[in-house]
Parts: sequence; C-alpha cells; structure tokens
Amino acid sequence: MDIVLEARDLSFNFDGREIFKGLDFRIRRGEVCVILGASGSGKSVLLKLFSGLLKPDQGTVEVENVNLALAPKETLQAIRAKMGFVFQDAALISNMSVYDNVALPLRYHTKLSEVEVQSRVAEKMALFGVDRKSDRLISAQVSLGMRKRVALARALVLDPDLLFLDEPAMGLGADSDRLIAGVLKGYQQKVRASLLIMASEWSTAFTIADHIGFLDSGRIVAEGTPQEMQAELKKLKGPASSLLNVPEK
Repeated sequence: MDIVLEARDLSFNFDGREIFKGLDFRIRRGEVCVILGASGSGKSVLLKLFSGLLKPDQGTVEVENVNLALAPKETLQAIRAKMGFVFQDAALISNMSVYDNVALPLRYHTKLSEVEVQSRVAEKMALFGVDRKSDRLISAQVSLGMRKRVALARALVLDPDLLFLDEPAMGLGADSDRLIAGVLKGYQQKVRASLLIMASEWSTAFTIADHIGFLDSGRIVAEGTPQEMQAELKKLKGPASSLLNVPEK
C-alpha cells in the first residue's frame, strides 16, 4: 500500500525536556493505525507533530511526500483540507452552536452553498446521534459525551483522507465506545481513509486497528498487527505493560 504519512528520526524537546528522540513511524493508505501509550507519554504532542501543528527539532514528517515543516502555506492549507482532527478535549468553539461547530470546516475550506452545507452537516451529525436541530451553544452545558460526538462529526464533515483522533472514546460509556468504533471503521472502509488514533486505555483498538504501536520513553517500542501486539504487550515492562486490559480471545 502507498505510504500516506511517514515520520523519520523525529526528535522534539519541550521546556528543556526531551519528549521524542529518533522516532520513526509510517501510515499506509486505507490503514487504521492506533498508537497506545500511558498518560504523559506524549501522544497528544506526537499527533500535533504528525499533523504539522508542531515542528520537530530534528527529523521529518511527510504527508503524501510533502515535508510539512518546509511546505509553503498554500500547500499546507491544501493538505489540511484533506485532514480531520479530533483533539482530546474536543477543541470546540464555545460561543458557537453545535451545528456551526460542525459546519465550520465546510465554510472555511469549501465553496458549498448553505443548503449543501446543511445537508452534509446533518449527515455527519446523524452518524454520531447528534440532534440535527440542535442550536445550543457549546458553552451551554453540553456533556462530555456529546462534545466528543460533535467533534467527531466535525472531523468527518470534509470527508478527509487522513483522520487524526486523540482519545476519541476516553471518558465515554461502552455504548458510545462501540458506536464510535463502528462509525470510524465503517468510514475508513467506505472511503479508504487512513486513520491515526492515539489512546491510553482502549481495548476496542484491538478490534478496529490494522496496525498498533506502543509509545514509551519517547519511542515506538513495538509495533505490528493487533494479534502480534497482544502477545508483545505481555512481554513489556514498566509503564507500557499496563496500557490497557487486552481483550481475551
């Protein structure tokens, strides 16, 4: 399969602390990749490096053979129009309604009419059980679970080729967990999108992933298929050994 994203010899420091050193990782087209790491292992930082929101101190991140750190603004904008993002805290705009949060990428990146925007937004909101008629502001006591669903709908609204998700199911119940996993896997299969999911404790990762990596001490310490990683997890020591409860066969 084609390589969609490749990180080579990636190093990054923050406030004098080394977060990553010599990290390598790649994502193939149409692949669901999950990186599992304990809290504080740098998953959110790594997601921002992979998406070009942060620049590495050393090494390169290429998306479709474009070096994100060197790409001109117009090229970056074109690449990001093909990306979808879900951040750990949802990163919704609090003084905008649920609907307008989901519609925002369409209004920014496309020239669709408002009727077309409305249709696309309704479609994505329905996938995650978000009220199509909701005009509530995000600041108006919207629950964590609903914020996550709104963020997911927004991430998919551009039908991205590359989707970055930071802890998409954290803090949610089993029903929401299964819903999110099912929608993401269905979307990936429908459009052959590539998904990168960062998670700490998410056993569902083993049911939807094609490729899993374990992040520990600034490196991907092991990677492979879900079956290979189930076996490898039992061998790891330290923080990586308690990432999650591996589902029994």
